[in-house]
Amino acid sequence: MDGQNSTDLKEKGKNGGEKELMKNKNLKIILIIAATMAIVVIAIVVIKLQLGKEQNSNKEVITVSTLEKIINVSELSTFEAVYNGVSKIMNEKKPDKIDYYVSYEARVYAGLDIKDIQITKDEESKKIMVIIPPIEITEINVDITSLDYIFINDKANTSTVSEQAYKACIADVTEESEKEDEIFDLAEQNAKNIIKALISPFIEQLDSDYELVIN
Repeated sequence: MDGQNSTDLKEKGKNGGEKELMKNKNLKIILIIAATMAIVVIAIVVIKLQLGKEQNSNKEVITVSTLEKIINVSELSTFEAVYNGVSKIMNEKKPDKIDYYVSYEARVYAGLDIKDIQITKDEESKKIMVIIPPIEITEINVDITSLDYIFINDKANTSTVSEQAYKACIADVTEESEKEDEIFDLAEQNAKNIIKALISPFIEQLDSDYELVIN
């Protein structure tokens, strides 16, 4: 960072830079509709090829093992969010003093572990029950090229500032995303939609009397 830019950023920090950065802090939700549809289409094609013989010879029977094969074709991540955040870095020797602010852009991925999905079949009630595991944050990527600084303490502008700021941003977005119920709610709904799109056509084809219940 050259002298002029450093001066400008410092001046910006003194004149309400913190408020301006905090105002830009937000969470943008992106449903991966295209990716989800691609997963579903590919999965259905693959499964039809794998299970075609079984369906042709035993159309009236729905087995848990067949449904498990269908589920195992789908993807782990079911949701993606873009997060524009601001992290403040405190002085190590004076914890009550701020060294600088850093804004960043990150991508947060949420999903579930396919192996933990439970499928049961109730002959009496004619229900196929799918229980999905809790949604988790599966991956966080901070774009290091997006980092933008406002230095309150010029001495903090060292050759290692990017490494320190990058770690702080990862910690910040991890903490913030884990508090965002919307991420988990939408990821769960997206996971249910994928499972329904994968399983429903086969239930309808093999035995339409069965009801699919996803919890």
